[in-house]
Amino acid sequence: MAQIFKERPSCEKEPDDISERHVEFQNNPTQTAERKKAEKRLVRRIDIRLLPWLCLLYALSLIDRTNISAAKVAGMSQDLQLTGNRFSVALVVFFVPYLMSELPSNFIVRRVGTRYYLAFLIMFWGTVSMCFGFVTRYSQLVGLRLLLGAFEGGFNPACIYLISSWYERYETQRRLSIWYMSGSVISGFNGIISYGLSTLEGLGGRRGWNWIFIVPGAITMFLAIPIFFYVSDFPENAKWLGPEELDLIQRRLQADRGERLDDKITIRKALKDLTDWKVWVLASLLFFPTAGAYTMAFFTPSVLSGLGYSTALSQILVTPPYLMAAIFAIATGIISDRVRTRSPFIIGFMLLNCAGFIMMGWGNNTGCKMAGIFMAVVGNNCAIPTVLAFMSNNVVGTSKRQIAVPLQTSLAAVGGIFGSLVFREQDYPGYRPGLYASIACTVVCIFINGAITGWFYLENKAADRKEKVLEGLEGFRYTL
Repeated sequence: MAQIFKERPSCEKEPDDISERHVEFQNNPTQTAERKKAEKRLVRRIDIRLLPWLCLLYALSLIDRTNISAAKVAGMSQDLQLTGNRFSVALVVFFVPYLMSELPSNFIVRRVGTRYYLAFLIMFWGTVSMCFGFVTRYSQLVGLRLLLGAFEGGFNPACIYLISSWYERYETQRRLSIWYMSGSVISGFNGIISYGLSTLEGLGGRRGWNWIFIVPGAITMFLAIPIFFYVSDFPENAKWLGPEELDLIQRRLQADRGERLDDKITIRKALKDLTDWKVWVLASLLFFPTAGAYTMAFFTPSVLSGLGYSTALSQILVTPPYLMAAIFAIATGIISDRVRTRSPFIIGFMLLNCAGFIMMGWGNNTGCKMAGIFMAVVGNNCAIPTVLAFMSNNVVGTSKRQIAVPLQTSLAAVGGIFGSLVFREQDYPGYRPGLYASIACTVVCIFINGAITGWFYLENKAADRKEKVLEGLEGFRYTL
């Protein structure tokens, strides 16, 4: 640690007295306490500057990609003749360009900056989302879903990478949980919002389901302006930081995981990082809860309708499970960061998810099935930020995370494709084949998670015995 504080980061050109003060902080208890207070103040500033905008944008991205399910039960299915597997196709085509745009995303965002990149994406996906309110044919619906996937695809990996670039390893999950679940909660009100918008039937000569797309899309477009001016960039380009604050962030990240702000990715580095099997295994874990989360997001209104609820209640009752999931996810993020453990929480939530799907399919009354919906939503949505943190904690280096994060979100997009197809219209209202597949996913996820955690445990023990240095970084231990 002392050696780290004696070295200057290559991206910092301030005088040596800053380094000397950090050494003094380590040797003087009073100054060490002052430094910890300074770190807490700085982390709070980062939270305030970074998280609110990203949470709001994530909520809008979820609304814009999933409000098609609310529009379906509000009359779109009849108007556009969504018979057979047409609705499932409209869901799936979104993920094709979404998947293709994720891998190059973090190459672009690091070079052009977050405010330019995010403002560009937001403006165009908001425009596309608003255009859904004017479609008159099924082919137009499919074409717009393709465009929406292309513009939304780069958003999630950019946000996850940006958040993980600012914080230490055991500060990360609570922030990812806040980001993910704040967006999920706001979008969880999409059922109520959509029902309210659907009551605008006839306004401006439009159907009620048209307004479900038009209003959120217009709001998303408008937000591109403040995002351009106020969203924070990566630490090395953050204009709102002073030299000493930037120096402190650099040293925190170096001490925590040997990270350098000037570590740039190259094609050669990316190809080398992609040969690391651990990156692929950790990335694959996100497929399973994401598949379940999209299944619930797209089909919960239909499942509720199959339980006998009206169109209005089928939309409104979507919200309460997401409120519960937010409470559990943020609490889990705080506890998991404090105990510095991820894997047991992932397994626990996937077991809860499995129990939820069983109750949805085989519960003997409506109350039991509703409880199953709650458990499935909580299990999937709480597992996702934990899986994100699990990989971010165990991938060392800025450039390696720059390729690992979009790989992880790409496999999550494949999970989205799975979740879009698994509940077929011909299986309504029981959706038994989809439930079998969803339960199988939870079992596979638990097995993979247990296997990689066992391997990490053995590697940590070997490092404790001084038999090896993990990830080329002295003192590094895998997060279990």
